[in-house]
Amino acid sequence: MKKRPLPETGARLEEISTEWAILLDPGRFVARYAQAMRKYLRALIRDPHDAEEVFQDFCLRVAEQQGFVRARPDRGRFRDYLKAALRHSAFNFLRHKQPNQPSDSALWLRLAAAPSAERADQAWLDEWRRCILERVWQVLQRHEEGSRGSLAHTVLRLIIDEPDEDSQALAARTSALVGRPLRPDAFRKQVSRARLLLARALVQEVAQTLDRPTPAQVQEEMIELSLWHYVRDYLPADWLGS
Repeated sequence: MKKRPLPETGARLEEISTEWAILLDPGRFVARYAQAMRKYLRALIRDPHDAEEVFQDFCLRVAEQQGFVRARPDRGRFRDYLKAALRHSAFNFLRHKQPNQPSDSALWLRLAAAPSAERADQAWLDEWRRCILERVWQVLQRHEEGSRGSLAHTVLRLIIDEPDEDSQALAARTSALVGRPLRPDAFRKQVSRARLLLARALVQEVAQTLDRPTPAQVQEEMIELSLWHYVRDYLPADWLGS
């Protein structure tokens, strides 16, 4: 896949292409979302073996169909589309496993009943957020590897791994890792640039999962995924009006 440059935080969102084409590529699809799908099904279906069977069958059908041939980007949020498809697969599995179920509506009610549904929905949000952050870390690593002087990935990882250390100690750790001296003030500049890159990458990643994203939709999605605090200080003042 051709790498896209990070958009400026003030860029028009319609310039950010969506990733719905990944639905037609079973290999990339499973590699990207496997863990999120597994955790959702395990939270939705009590038996872990049943959940794994549903997951394997779901992936097999995606491969046989060469992706989600019926998927269209005008259906809104990709995570909602995928979540609905997984829930439908779980329903079909339970319906065939329990033929004496009083009715389909009773089975749907069971799937929707708390606390299993609440756990599943929370697991889905947590894993979706993890998938987005994982891809953003990969973006930062590629940026550092391809941009002379950038330490974006290194400095942010150190801040996360060593939260109690000050900039002087972190600068010393960074120097040891990269093999060249780095003053505390230079470290702080690297962190500031890295956080801006992180915000821009998050805007792009979230926008790619929405159909024709608007600033308001991206903000709403980021708030729901608990990602908004990463970007709110790096967006232009007229973000919602852009």
